[in-house]
Amino acid sequence: MKVVAIVGKKKSGKTALIEHLIAYLKEYGNVGCIKHAHELDLDVPIARDTDRFFTAGAEVVIGASAEKTITICGYESLPDLIAEMATSGVDFVLVEGFKSSDLPKITLNDFSHQEVSNILKRIDFGGDFKIPEEMIKELVQLILSLDDY
Repeated sequence: MKVVAIVGKKKSGKTALIEHLIAYLKEYGNVGCIKHAHELDLDVPIARDTDRFFTAGAEVVIGASAEKTITICGYESLPDLIAEMATSGVDFVLVEGFKSSDLPKITLNDFSHQEVSNILKRIDFGGDFKIPEEMIKELVQLILSLDDY
């Protein structure tokens, strides 16, 4: 399983880049994502109601609809989350955020090596989030070349 983190400041294009990478990586296998969020938006009714069970004391809660399933559980470390992804049969894990992790990273901002370690590639969209297809293909090849996690 290949794992890479996409890091950048707020509104830098991390989610847009990951959406493109998913589409291209799916040609090579199953893709999973882990997103670091300072807080989770639980305004969607299924998420909001499911969170109520968790808040009431349930250890793990799964909300299911015809289109999606969400799981809410207590905090797990990034390595635990990646291990969970490994058991779900994915070939690639794209991690949004977790800039202080030791994972290999693609950065969307100019971080110093003291701020962010293990930088594989720095990219800049120039503020318009129009991601050239050639760049996506280059990043996919970079991810494919990574050692397995």
